[in-house]
Amino acid sequence: MQLRDYQERFVNNIAIELTKHRKVVAQLATGGGKTICFSAICDRYIKKSGKSVLILVHRKELLKQAVHSIWKANEIYAQAVIAGMKVIPTAPVYVAMVETAYKRLDKFQNIGLVIIDECHLGNFTKVIDYFTNQYIIGFTATPLSSKKDKPLKNYFDSIVCGIDIPQLIESEHLCREICYGAAEIVNRAELKMRMGEFDEQQMAIQFSNPKYIQSTVNAYRQHSEHRKTIVFNCNVEHSKLVTEAFIKAGYNCKHLDAESNDRDKILEWFAQTPEAILCNVGIATTGFDQPDIETVIVNKATTSMPLWLQMCGRGGRPHPVKLAFTIIDLGGNTVTHGFWSSPRDWFDIFYNPPKKGNGVAPVKDCPKCEALVHARCMECPECGYEFPKPEVSEDEHIQEFMVLSKELDVMELIERNTQYKEYYSFYLISRELAKQAQNTIPKMTDENFDFLLNRNIELGRVWCKAAKKRFTQWHTDQITITLQNEISKLFPKWAKKSSSVAIQV
Repeated sequence: MQLRDYQERFVNNIAIELTKHRKVVAQLATGGGKTICFSAICDRYIKKSGKSVLILVHRKELLKQAVHSIWKANEIYAQAVIAGMKVIPTAPVYVAMVETAYKRLDKFQNIGLVIIDECHLGNFTKVIDYFTNQYIIGFTATPLSSKKDKPLKNYFDSIVCGIDIPQLIESEHLCREICYGAAEIVNRAELKMRMGEFDEQQMAIQFSNPKYIQSTVNAYRQHSEHRKTIVFNCNVEHSKLVTEAFIKAGYNCKHLDAESNDRDKILEWFAQTPEAILCNVGIATTGFDQPDIETVIVNKATTSMPLWLQMCGRGGRPHPVKLAFTIIDLGGNTVTHGFWSSPRDWFDIFYNPPKKGNGVAPVKDCPKCEALVHARCMECPECGYEFPKPEVSEDEHIQEFMVLSKELDVMELIERNTQYKEYYSFYLISRELAKQAQNTIPKMTDENFDFLLNRNIELGRVWCKAAKKRFTQWHTDQITITLQNEISKLFPKWAKKSSSVAIQV
């Protein structure tokens, strides 16, 4: 199978990185063709080395999908390894569920490369400990570990980032999303936490309140009626209540969970029914490929950005029936994690995983159509509603920004980035200042930039002092160039030809 240009670059970059490091994370957005890419890697590695490849997945549906895709893409025979198998036949590629492989690691023959699918789930430590001389590639769309105390950087040496969601949308390999909320949603602040995530049972009780269940049905009726829809619920009991509510309202809806006996039949029904609504719990988050899904209803709250993106991504694949897909967020996840299509610096997230949550995205409701839009939007992209201009002067904004910028924790940046060169830490400082400016200042002026530059130089001096390095003209030049680049990205109408600031080294 012929790779797309961006897929070819991605595969080549992984190969280059493996000449430097043995354990590499490969990040590619959902819908970017992850399976096609690691099929190509298998083909090229086997032909070059003569050794076999072990692919690990976390669900039986993904096992079947991988075996089929590898043959379809490159006509490579892949041996599925399942529970109860006493003898494993020799094969160029082995595909197994993680738990199944754990019990048979010594049975796999001639392994030179291990591919771990959805490595952000963090269930791979035994594999890495066992295969000490083999190459290991961890594939994921979201290189942020589900186990916050075990970040991926602790187990992998480096990361290769492929094309991201905004680029895939621009090239029409993914659909854009339209995001809505609902009239009645659960307040996240009222939900209890357990081991870094919302307590499932308590959350389900809250979301099962009849007014919230009815609000779910109402939101579907208002924003996405008669469109193929997948609904992600809190737990089995909650999902069944939501299913009953949709059926009572006259819609074609079924429930699915890991214990469903007729799992394959329900999935087949969903694939063949144009206006089907599938309520599920933990089934269709990863590896579930149904391109004609037009609506994703996230009927729960989560602290996990990877889970949020995986759920939303089920609707992102292009299909003739849709120009865009709808996300109905009933858990306040957009405000916490940002829009599905928002750009994300996965390189930085890999090396500097967030310690407390994933930040807060500036989001507001359109009072006319109820779409969720970026806080900086002055016109709703869905209905054209013009938001009133804020009655805050630029002087007030810059004063607020000056206060915010003083709170930038340089020492934390230093601590987080001691293994990197000065330039990378200066890049991070510049980016933080630029983001604060974007959220605070309505427009960029030369005077504002001069303030930013002076502040950035001040922070650079602090960095050098703490790192016991002499602050030189080289540092000043790097700070200036980097800040100009970051500001230009976020304030495209502003152009800074040269700094008017007299800089004293």
